[in-house]
Amino acid sequence: MSLRCFCLFVVVLCGGVAETRTVHADDSVGQAIREYVGAFNSKDADALRGLWAENATHMDHELSVRTNGRDAIMRDIEEVFARPESLFLSGSVDHVRMITESVAQVEGEVMVTAGDSEPSESRFTAILKQIDGQWVIDSMDEFPVPQVTGNAALSQLDWLIGTWRDDSGDVVVRSTVKSTANGTYLIRTFEAEDAEGTTAQSTQVIAWDPRMQQIRSWTFNADGSFGNGEWDKSGDQWLVQSTQTLADGRAASGTYVITPHSEDEFAINLVGHEIEGAPQPSTLSEVVVRRESTESGSTSASE
Repeated sequence: MSLRCFCLFVVVLCGGVAETRTVHADDSVGQAIREYVGAFNSKDADALRGLWAENATHMDHELSVRTNGRDAIMRDIEEVFARPESLFLSGSVDHVRMITESVAQVEGEVMVTAGDSEPSESRFTAILKQIDGQWVIDSMDEFPVPQVTGNAALSQLDWLIGTWRDDSGDVVVRSTVKSTANGTYLIRTFEAEDAEGTTAQSTQVIAWDPRMQQIRSWTFNADGSFGNGEWDKSGDQWLVQSTQTLADGRAASGTYVITPHSEDEFAINLVGHEIEGAPQPSTLSEVVVRRESTESGSTSASE
């Protein structure tokens, strides 16, 4: 049985489950989780033994290893506790579903760190049963958490690479989107030209944040303003939740909605726009069109 799996042995034990619901860390179930995590982190094997049914089973789907019975499970746990490296466990329960009054299904995610090694994450599904008023684990299935690479995540935005032009408003915006040599970043450069022929340039970097497991962007505008965005896909659209520090120091926020119409055209809207908490007028949809590589492209520079 892997070291990674031991984090699951305590996180799911949330006494007093009463109904089907999503569990939040600040309720009584969250408090129970913290108490049992404490038992694991203090290597209290006696406390953990009482939390398993006598005929309990554990299945590690990554290693395809099944462990049958409380005694076998506890031997593995005690071997881990005997190792010299320190252990630290954290976790959360996402869902609890009552199958009967005395049987519950629990789903969640946990993280365990051993010594100086990188933290290991797992997803789990467990069946708990109530015996003499005590919830114990009857079965546990553990699954590895898929790790998304930056290149794979950013490949979802490959359609942005190229040159674009947006002349649907009072200002003509041309932009070029390029990928770095190793595919780790997308670089967007902007040039905005007003009716008087005055131009201003801005730069945006788009990257995968491995800690947040999310695509993020950082924008630096010619007027000294700057901001960041968090990208999420919703159907065919991309939603970019943006926060900015304006050139005069005020704080702004809003969500850019990017809707691809084809490989060569997309629309962009700014919704929920606020400056210092004050709502701002909605902006009309701007249509951005792909141009040949010999011409600067376009889009809005504010995400």
